[in-house]
Amino acid sequence: MRLWHLVFLIFLVAIVMVLAQDDVGAVSVIVFFVGLGEVTFGTTAILALFQTLGALGEARGPVAHLEALVATAVVLGMATALMTGWLFIGAWIVQVVVT
Repeated sequence: MRLWHLVFLIFLVAIVMVLAQDDVGAVSVIVFFVGLGEVTFGTTAILALFQTLGALGEARGPVAHLEALVATAVVLGMATALMTGWLFIGAWIVQVVVT
């Protein structure tokens, strides 16, 4: 990590801390980080889904097909659970900040 990375990181943390002083700024910071998490989880889920669908296309027997279908179902279920949980946690934090 170079010195300008550290300066940039300190600058960003300072901006977030100044924004978090006001209720509107705190909500905007929370919404930004929740949205960033949703995008990250969504992108990761899509990439994992592509891998499981590729495994489904490469399957040669009934057991391999079943394994690929189970993997696809697990990816879809875990992605849905993670993204929904992250969204509810963000909404709960916003509700705590506003009240």
